[in-house]
Amino acid sequence: MTSPHFRELHLRVPATTANMGSGYDLLGMALNLYNTLRFKPSDRYEMTLEGPYAQSNFKLEATSLLWRGVERGYAEMGQAMPCFSVEQTVNIPPARGLGSSSSAIVAGLYAANLWLGKPFSREELLGFASDIEGHPDNVAPALLGGAVLNFPNEKTPFIKIDPPHNLHWGVCIPHFELKTHAARAVIPAQVPLADAVANMSYLGALLTGFYTQNTQLIAQGLQDRLHQPYRQSLVPGMQSVIDTARSAGALGCVLSGAGPSLLVVSDRPLTSIAKKMCENWKKHEIRADFVTCLIDPQGVVCLD
Repeated sequence: MTSPHFRELHLRVPATTANMGSGYDLLGMALNLYNTLRFKPSDRYEMTLEGPYAQSNFKLEATSLLWRGVERGYAEMGQAMPCFSVEQTVNIPPARGLGSSSSAIVAGLYAANLWLGKPFSREELLGFASDIEGHPDNVAPALLGGAVLNFPNEKTPFIKIDPPHNLHWGVCIPHFELKTHAARAVIPAQVPLADAVANMSYLGALLTGFYTQNTQLIAQGLQDRLHQPYRQSLVPGMQSVIDTARSAGALGCVLSGAGPSLLVVSDRPLTSIAKKMCENWKKHEIRADFVTCLIDPQGVVCLD
């Protein structure tokens, strides 16, 4: 029997940036760049796409992340999922390190939860989403909004972080894709102890800088020795563009998630920094777009 809550839904899910340098697989933040999805009861499974990043290989089928999100919500209640269609406007570029996959998982789970009458808390939804994604750094801010530090498998699974409100955030998005599985494959299972210790100090500095609004500590914390050095070979011009951003006045510039996009933060407007980053990537024969962002405070929402 179909739930009485099974109705048309209009959802909005934010892009996310994960790791933020030193917070590998633990730290993420929601950005005000959104995919919107209209779910409708239907007599067949179907997805239509529009928007600047719509791709013909996005399909609604058993292997798709959107499907798996809806299916997981219903499975947790011991039910088979109903038949539905989705109209999606795609503004989050896929395979660029901005949480496109997480947005699909979170949208599916959130839709299922609404259709089922909201049996699950956001903490429970986060657990389901992390199971599907394999790590919480993107799905947590997509679901919860803001900046989130995760504690996988702990009783308290996350805490919300409040970065200073006067910082300027942006992402420089190159015109090529980097699949997450390829970017994860280059990271070794073990790293030198010195690198692990260094990253703990960077993450401590970053979080302390956020809480105390100390830009010097934030700049110190926006470093990494666990994942970026290994991924650099997959992103042509990466270190040169990062160095350019810092020379132009950025507090820091890091891979956004698995990349290839770069997250940049400054205590001044980003206009000059953005121009120089794109010009530098052009020297490596790579076109790039720059998007100035705000922190999205809400995460996934129903717009109805």
